[in-house]
Amino acid sequence: MNDESASDALARSTLRIVPLFVAHVVGTANITLVVALSPAIEESLGLDHAGFGLMVSAFYGGMLLFVLPAGWMVDRFGLRAMLVMAFGLVAAGVAGLAKSTDLATGGIGLFLCGTGYAFINPATARAVLMWFSRRSRATVMGIKQTGVPAGGVIAAAVVAANLADWRTLTMAMGIATLAIGICYLALRVAPQSEAVRVRIADIVALFRLPRLALFNAASCLYAVGQAAFFAYLVLYARDGLGVTLALASLCLAIAHVASALGRIVWGIISDRMVRDGRLACLGAIGVLAFISLLVLKNASALGTPGLVVAAALIGFTMGGYAGLTQAATVEAVEPQHAGAAIGYNLLLLSLGTMIGPAAFGFAVQTMGYGTAWIGLAMVVLVGAALYRASSVKARG
Repeated sequence: MNDESASDALARSTLRIVPLFVAHVVGTANITLVVALSPAIEESLGLDHAGFGLMVSAFYGGMLLFVLPAGWMVDRFGLRAMLVMAFGLVAAGVAGLAKSTDLATGGIGLFLCGTGYAFINPATARAVLMWFSRRSRATVMGIKQTGVPAGGVIAAAVVAANLADWRTLTMAMGIATLAIGICYLALRVAPQSEAVRVRIADIVALFRLPRLALFNAASCLYAVGQAAFFAYLVLYARDGLGVTLALASLCLAIAHVASALGRIVWGIISDRMVRDGRLACLGAIGVLAFISLLVLKNASALGTPGLVVAAALIGFTMGGYAGLTQAATVEAVEPQHAGAAIGYNLLLLSLGTMIGPAAFGFAVQTMGYGTAWIGLAMVVLVGAALYRASSVKARG
């Protein structure tokens, strides 16, 4: 009887994680496809590196503007409705990019895509809070967040296979996203009750928590590092180091694989640590990422092995922190405010991801890749110091 109950519980947990995992796979595959196709998109739309950075920042700008209302809407309307809407917006955005002719039209498409993605994190994070206990929550957050690198690997592999031109690939991605989104209509979720519906005043109250503000500021700086690294790895490898586009795309895939591993490993370590597990792991991630970014900066002297190792290390660190921030955030507030709290965290995180590619692109244009990588490493190190200074306590 006990074995059967344990088996049933495992099956139920697996069924709950899968749709959350898939949501991140599909959402991330769209933007990663754009990043992996960056050389072709730049040439087709007549963009320089700074222009491409601005277009990618439009994606994160959509997230920035809508992630806070998205958190409230998840608390208000529930998981299924928000995920279906998210997929529809992402699909429309990437299809719009496929038809774009310049920076403005491409930016509009990615802005719409980012708007849709803004709903995915609050929805899936709230689901983890509802369905899993604190003992396993960071691990589950990490597992469902592995959908992010998994989507990145899929997109990078598609580009490396050179199956079609960039417009055909992005349009196909939009169609696939819409089809998968429709399937979420069948997701079985308990209806929202009046007790868990949140007022605007509840969201405003979150901004008055100084420790949460400091924690979210650190998340913003980590997001700057993560977004700039993933947006420019392919361009840096091809233009700065002279490797082929296929090898550059492979490095991007390796970074995403390492990111998937990092999300799980950091989550397990955090759940097993009795005291300040979330913050201790976040601080360690920043220090290791700082060192790894300096290795990447010197990849020209280290050759292809150095490039691959640096990509893997940064993926493992900068790509592996998101589950920890989400777990710490939902545990710092009342359960009915979880979606809004995640929205607040992602507001600052989205600000960082919007600033990162544009600022890094400008730094590359004016000072070169070497100085840009050093500056990015310093930003990440400051973020680690802010995490250490913060003290976001879990409710239990």
